[in-house]
Amino acid sequence: MRPSRLWAPWKRGPRALLLAAFAVSAASAVEAGESSLRGALIEARWTAPGADLFEFLAASPGECLRAPSSDEEGYLVEAGRAAFRSPLLFGGPAARAGLSCNSCHRDGRGNPDFFLAGVSDGPGTADVTSSLMSKVREDGIANPVAIPTLVGAGSKSSFGTMAPQPTLEAFIHGAVEEEFQGAPPASIVKAIAAYVAHLDAGACPEEAAPQTVRAAMADVDRALGAAEGALARDDGAAADFLLLAAQNALSPIHERYADLRLWRERDGLEQLARDIGAIRPLLKAAPREVSRRLAATRAAAGELATRLHKMRRRSLYDLKVLRRAVEEGG
Repeated sequence: MRPSRLWAPWKRGPRALLLAAFAVSAASAVEAGESSLRGALIEARWTAPGADLFEFLAASPGECLRAPSSDEEGYLVEAGRAAFRSPLLFGGPAARAGLSCNSCHRDGRGNPDFFLAGVSDGPGTADVTSSLMSKVREDGIANPVAIPTLVGAGSKSSFGTMAPQPTLEAFIHGAVEEEFQGAPPASIVKAIAAYVAHLDAGACPEEAAPQTVRAAMADVDRALGAAEGALARDDGAAADFLLLAAQNALSPIHERYADLRLWRERDGLEQLARDIGAIRPLLKAAPREVSRRLAATRAAAGELATRLHKMRRRSLYDLKVLRRAVEEGG
């Protein structure tokens, strides 16, 4: 049996998947210490020791996403975008640790602050032929390279340097399966290729993107919308994957609402995760019920987003609270 088949989270039961959505933050906090933001926040887990943690958590580079030209293209881009941000795309150690495409390629760009011991030899580098994540491409050489931006990748004629491929989709398939032991539905790999192909320098924003709870909850809603698109195309495997991606996207938000006075907001996030998880078994058992439940869940997520925004001043989305947390334990 190939190692890439040993970890396919979207095929597991609802309870296990719900636990997976919030397990990463707890595991990282135990490993690195509760007082450290690098241990408590999955977003910060891959930052180099000398990185400006406040700046890293306050804003991301900004997404250079060119507008799709058709409904079908739009669906693929949104599905790919959700998968790009989900660790459930990968398998083995990467999935269990919470690594995603977005960890190395923030907003589809590079990440000069990325660092993972055993994979990096300096900030912004990674050895994609290391057996730490997969034995398939292990070459016995420590050869980290600078993490490249993916902006403009769609216009290239060859893809990849260590294992070049003739098409973007083939390159992504090889990276997911061979570098990270992933085994997602084929339609999800196609969607990621569409997303990356739409990363265009001409669409880059002039300023960095502030990290806000509204933006984070919008990502959850976009993943749920992509799941609806998959359902409309009778792609149950993709819908299942995207529901799980939406559920998992709640975890970083939950981590930022760590103040004990925000227990109602955390409960709301946990309930939303359960509601999303409860839809997944219906894909086969009661497909006619799925659309109604999904619409109701998106409406509930919108209401929760408003509540979270109102209470943001006590969360790590507030810059003063974030600054203080970084100074005390970052």
